[in-house]
Order: sequence, then structure tokens, then C-alpha cells
Amino acid sequence: MIDPAVPPEPPVPPAPPSPREPGFLLTVYRYLLAGSLPARAVIMAALTLALTVPLGLIGGVVNDRQTFQKEATQNITESWGGSQTFTGPMLALPYRGKETDKYSRTLTLLPEKLTINGRILPEQRRRGLFAVTVYATTLDVVAEFRTKAIEAAFSDGRLLDWQHASLEIGVTDVRSIDAGKVDVDGQTSEWMAGSGRLLASLRAAIGSASVAAAETITVRFQISLAGSKNFAITPLGLRTEATIMSPWPSPSFTGRNLPTTQSIDRDGFRATWITSHLGRPYSQLWDSATPDNDPSSMTVINSSFGVTLLSPVDAYRETDRAIKYGIMFIGLTLAASLIVEMATGSRPHLMQYGLIGLALCIFYLLLLSLSEQIGFGPAYVVSAAAVVMQAAIYSWALHRRRAAALAFGMVLACLYAGLYSLLQLEDVALLAGSLMLFSVLSLAMWFTRNLHRTSPV
Repeated sequence: MIDPAVPPEPPVPPAPPSPREPGFLLTVYRYLLAGSLPARAVIMAALTLALTVPLGLIGGVVNDRQTFQKEATQNITESWGGSQTFTGPMLALPYRGKETDKYSRTLTLLPEKLTINGRILPEQRRRGLFAVTVYATTLDVVAEFRTKAIEAAFSDGRLLDWQHASLEIGVTDVRSIDAGKVDVDGQTSEWMAGSGRLLASLRAAIGSASVAAAETITVRFQISLAGSKNFAITPLGLRTEATIMSPWPSPSFTGRNLPTTQSIDRDGFRATWITSHLGRPYSQLWDSATPDNDPSSMTVINSSFGVTLLSPVDAYRETDRAIKYGIMFIGLTLAASLIVEMATGSRPHLMQYGLIGLALCIFYLLLLSLSEQIGFGPAYVVSAAAVVMQAAIYSWALHRRRAAALAFGMVLACLYAGLYSLLQLEDVALLAGSLMLFSVLSLAMWFTRNLHRTSPV
């Protein structure tokens, strides 16, 4: 029997649910928000990788501008003239065999000695924003031919037609050629359009009794050509001496032979080639009836030597090279921001660091757009100064410490100066970049040597 004076026991409340273990992503998120130094370093690394996206977009703009530049260059060279290769002169003699009375074959004699003195005058042609280097060159040519080689080859009774003997020269592009008269042992002759072959663009009739009787034929003439980028000479002589002068300060010597002597300074260059017939794959006497002794045009052209007029600074190429250092540059800048944060004790927001990174990306866009107007060097100085001032002022607004802002600005200015030095180097750019990274890493190790004493790991 239940005692009515005793109250009933209250019901036992249900046990609260046990807390769930946080997931991996939630744990990482809380760790990053904790504000520890390793967490901030992870955020900086992730932000650096994220900024590769705008860098890639700016790189696409550079590629588009380079495509437009190539189109402008092609349009100008199609109107002015392309790369030129001068070949000649050659003495062409029709002949016939004993079994026929038609002079249907040709014997081509190359000069015993060939001397060429040329001067290249470069100039700039513009198409919109793009400037293209073209040139006009004038050649003074002296060639000596020895006819004894012909007499020895035709001792079997074949007959030469000296009355229709001619000189032939070849150029790659005949649209802008100006040739005066040719002097052959004191007698002058006019140049005429040739057969259209690459090695016979112009011809001059020199057939006469005096030429047929001479043992040595001396030819003198002057020719002017217009072209772009590259100029070359084919060494047809048994001994060829060629000298090229130009006020262009940055030549690149190309072809089968390099200059025997050369001098290059700010006022231009002078180069001299001296070659012999032993270094080329064809002989001094060509016979159209003998395929083995009648080289193709490309075989002759490939033996040429010459010079390419290089542009010392190409804004698009230099900007593209600068973008390739973008990840390293942004990473070093954000690392400097992290060191300033450690020194001041402030904790800027992630978005504020993102704005600093975007400012570094905008630098490359400023560099590209300004270099099209004022040149690469001045554009680099203006763009770097603008970004350094912007970043230093923003750093002062974040930390409210003038010394820290000035130090950050100085670090950024030194990074820009180092990047410019790398862009100006060609042969030792990799070595200089490696030494710069080693130096920066050494400084970072020095400034963080006492980190374990003040911050938990």
C-alpha cells in the first residue's frame, strides 16, 4: 500500500546527445582562423597560388598583342621588302654541242675574286602602335672572272656563244631594287629583268669581241636593295671578301660563316668576312647539261652569311619574361607582408592581403600598356613607382606605423629593382635569379631565427 504522504519521484530527464566529432574540413577551417603563424603562412601560400589566375589572364593579353605585332610586321614587310639575300654576279654563256646547231645549254662561271662593300641604313616604319625595323642597303661590287677554266672545259669541240654572254645576279625580293649600269672592262651595260629564277633576278648583256678575247673580265657595279630584319650575301668567289657597315648597335651575325673581324659599339657595327670556295658545296663552273654540276638555288642560298638587325628591347617579350617571375615576386612580397605583421602584431584581413596581391598583378598590365607608348624602360619605372607608393600607403593604413610602411615599401622597391636587373640580363639571367633567391631565403632565415621563442608551433 502506497503512503500518500510520500511524493512520487520526478521523471528522469533524457540525457543530452553527445557532441559530434568535428570533420576534417571544419578542423582545418578553425585552425586557419586561429591566427597562428603556420596558419597565416598557409593562407599566404594559397593566396599566392590563387593570384596565378589574373597573371595568366594578363599573359593572354601579352600574347594577343604579340599576335597583332606579327600581323603589323607582315603587312609592312609585304609592302617594303622581306629578308634579302644577294647572289652574284655570275657569267652565263650559252653553248652547243657538236651534234647540234642550237645553243640550248648554259655554262655558268663564278668569279675568281669577289669583293663587296655594303652599308645598311635602318629606319622605323609604324603601323598603329607597332614599330617595325626595315633597312635600305647599298652594295659596291667588284668581281674578276678568269676564262681559262672555260677553255679547259670546252677543249672537246663544244662551241660557246660569246655574243650572247650575260651577267646575272639574284636577290630574294625584287620589288624594291635599284641597279644602275654595270661596267665590264670599261664598257657599260644596262641591267634588265632576268629569267625570274632566284639566282637570276637581273641580267646584263655583255657579249662583245673584246670580252671573248679577254683572259680576265673585271665587273663593277652598284646596287641598292630594301628589306627587313635580315641581309645576307652568297660567297660565289673563289675568294670572297665582304664588308658590311651599319649604324645599328645590336647585330646578330648569321649564316654559314661568322665574320673574320668585327667591331660593335653604340655607333653601330662593322664586320668583314673572308671566305674561300673550299667551304661551300658547289664548284666554280656550272653546266646545265650535267645535273651533278648544276647546284639548286637553295644549295647556293644556304651557303650565304649575313646579319640580322635585332631589336634590343621588345616590350612584349620583356613583359612576358617579367610575368614568368610573377609567382616568385608575389610570394616574396606576401612573405614580406607576413614579416611586417609579425613585427607590428597586427592581423590584417585576408581580403586586404588579396588586394595587395592584385596590385602586384596590375603592375604587369600597367607595364604592358605604358611600354607601348613610352618604351619599356620608362614604363617599368613609372609602373613600379606607382605600385610601390600604393602598397606602402596601404600598409600604413593597415598597421598605422610609418616605419613599418616605409620598410615594406623599401623591400618592394628592392624586389622591383632586382626584377628589372634580371630582365636586362640574357646569358646569366638564371644565375642571377638563383643568387637572388638564395639571398632572400638567407634574409628570411635570419629574421625568423628567434621565432620559436615568441610563437607557438
